Amino acid sequence: MRWARQHGCSEYDLWGIPDEEEAVLEAHFTDRSDGLWGVYRFKRGFGGKMDRSVGAWQRVYNPLLFRLYQWRMKNRTAG
Repeated sequence: MRWARQHGCSEYDLWGIPDEEEAVLEAHFTDRSDGLWGVYRFKRGFGGKMDRSVGAWQRVYNPLLFRLYQWRMKNRTAG
C-alpha cells in the first residue's frame, strides 16, 4: 500500500466483504464471524468506503504457464 501511494495511487482495493447491503453489514459485523465477516470487521477499521464492482479479473502475463496452471488445477487429486 505504501508503494502504491508513493506512485500516485489514491485508492487501494482490498477486495472482498460479505455480499450484504451496507445496513446489514453495520448491524451484524460484531456478532458474525462466518465467511468474510471477520475480513469486513478488519477492513472497517481502516475507515474506507464500500464500493461494489463487477468483480475480480486476471491478467495473464505468460499464457503458456497459465494454461499449465489451469491444467494442473483441473487434474490434481485430492489428498
